[in-house]
Amino acid sequence: MEEKQTIVALGAGSITKRVFPDGRIERCDNVKDVGLYIEKIDEMIERKRKLFED
Repeated sequence: MEEKQTIVALGAGSITKRVFPDGRIERCDNVKDVGLYIEKIDEMIERKRKLFED
């Protein structure tokens, strides 16, 4: 399967993927443990924010 689309994923264990116009792909994963996810939510939001800056 070819990766052509940007995906924004929310929730424990999910992976956000950004596909750039030049074909480069970057991923940002969330922790799998729900307790840890809740604990680190601000950190994960900031990582996603940086991924989509431009």
